[in-house]
Amino acid sequence: MRQAQLQRVWKEYLLNGNDAVGGSPEAGKTGGMAKYALPVRSNDSPKLTTAYYFSQKTDHFGLSSSTFKQKIYMNAQHYTYGGPIFLLNSGETPASASYLTAGEPYTLAKAMGGLLIIMEHRYYGTSYPVSDMSGKNMVYLTVENALEDMANFIRNAQVFVKSAVGVAVSPNSKWVTTGGSYSANLAAWMRLKYPELVHAAYASSAPVRAEIDFYQYDQVVGQALPCAQSIANAVSTLDLILESGNRTLINSWKRACGLGALKDDADFAGALTDQMSNTVQYYMPTETNDAIATLCSWFSRTRNNPLQNLADMMAAYVRSSNVNVVAAYSSNYGANITDLYQDGRSWFYQTCTQFGYWQTAPRPPLRRLRSRYMTAEWQSRPCRAFFGSAVPQIPDTTGINERYGGLMPNVTRVVFVNGLLDPWSSLSLPADPMAVLRATAQGQNAVITMPRASHVADFYFAPLYTDFGVDVARRQIMEAIVSFLGQE
Repeated sequence: MRQAQLQRVWKEYLLNGNDAVGGSPEAGKTGGMAKYALPVRSNDSPKLTTAYYFSQKTDHFGLSSSTFKQKIYMNAQHYTYGGPIFLLNSGETPASASYLTAGEPYTLAKAMGGLLIIMEHRYYGTSYPVSDMSGKNMVYLTVENALEDMANFIRNAQVFVKSAVGVAVSPNSKWVTTGGSYSANLAAWMRLKYPELVHAAYASSAPVRAEIDFYQYDQVVGQALPCAQSIANAVSTLDLILESGNRTLINSWKRACGLGALKDDADFAGALTDQMSNTVQYYMPTETNDAIATLCSWFSRTRNNPLQNLADMMAAYVRSSNVNVVAAYSSNYGANITDLYQDGRSWFYQTCTQFGYWQTAPRPPLRRLRSRYMTAEWQSRPCRAFFGSAVPQIPDTTGINERYGGLMPNVTRVVFVNGLLDPWSSLSLPADPMAVLRATAQGQNAVITMPRASHVADFYFAPLYTDFGVDVARRQIMEAIVSFLGQE
């Protein structure tokens, strides 16, 4: 796109506003970082639900010649010849055609005369290169293979798109990779590793630093919750009970929490972090029924001690949501089930091998809202139960951070966006002021923050939520992408 065209797009965007509609923080997937409901569709053609399949190598870097079919969705209805192409890898969730007609990538593509393509990540949804999910068959699930999947598609996109939807793609169209959460890592890393293919990237809530002992997650949760000290007091009492070894007392508290079916004490302690973590990670301010206020209201009951309040809250959640507590919270549940179509199992494998991302208890003198039993060692033990010798003793986080730069990626033309209430933001650029300064020097990248927003809020939420900075961020995102596309 010529600079004049880009300036026109930006002016029209400011005049007409962002017309994308997003979803709400309702559980939309299992096993990963983003749990958002599918966005509401625009009035684009319903034919966009058609899935296409691209042939990929099972292993781009090995000797195997086997291939598999990778699911692809496309929206070319707004594409003008020479316009940008937005490629969204679905990350740790099945690909959905819903994102072809809603959400920020759709808004950007529509405003810029762009083509929007969604690629399903290998080992998720229906895009499996293997016959089962046993440990030996998981070895092709790597960041490197996922990135090469995207690169291989870009190299062959002109022929594939023409054959699939009959649209001629200009060889001069600039590619913009995009994603939210883990898929945002892929978007940024595509620009880093394949700058000859990818012109720019938009990365929403990208935890670009791999971390085994991810205690910072707990700290951000604590900063977001007004009742954090009460929860910390409850957890301290819980740990004293667990350390006592008094099985009668321990089991009575398990039953009080609605978690009597859990045999392992650490699994029990870990389950008690679920509500507060999800409440903060998927937080969206509302005028009524504010999620944080609702959670903290349990701890305003002064007639009970903090642990009783925590137990009552957990038991109410288990009852109202009809939670199968063994399936939800037992560390080794499903270890021997190797059937396909288990997205949570795929994500767990990635954490066992390359990311860690294990949310642990901070050590003294830091305040902690989770039991001291929440250690990296406890969270890593099931890796062997699930995958045997196919996984290393510890995830290769050093390799990931060295290859892709961690908080200091050597990359340009990337828009990094984070909500500062998001616990994952502590593994993204805003966590390090020097990283932000380096990334934004001479305008080579954009780092955008939303003080009252949480995980991938800019990517999915509807534009009416202006009170926590999403609309402001979206205008900045558009401005940055327009600027980057104007560069050669």
